[in-house]
Amino acid sequence: MTAAGIARLAGVGRAAVSNWRRRHADFPQPVGGTETSPAFALGEVEQWLRDQGKLAEVPLRERVWQQLVGHPAGAAAALRQAGAVLLLVRDRPAAWRQLRAADDAELTGELPAA
Repeated sequence: MTAAGIARLAGVGRAAVSNWRRRHADFPQPVGGTETSPAFALGEVEQWLRDQGKLAEVPLRERVWQQLVGHPAGAAAALRQAGAVLLLVRDRPAAWRQLRAADDAELTGELPAA
């Protein structure tokens, strides 16, 4: 997630996130992105915000959004996979019951055929 996403999550401006990064040695380190637009792991940021008393709960829509934009293959690929799962659940519930216990890697591999 970006600094803008962190700001949105915590209900503050981006300047506050920049200040937190400078002032708190324990602020999560970037896991990707660029020097000018670093990306942070949602789980690490969420825990840091909770530890600081700056976050009670991550809204579901924010969690979903961060999962989509943080997908290794990109948001479009994540949306395709999510759509495929929803169609499978609706149109072939028996097939979904067999696949739902699979981990993400297995599910990703099985979805195109299903």
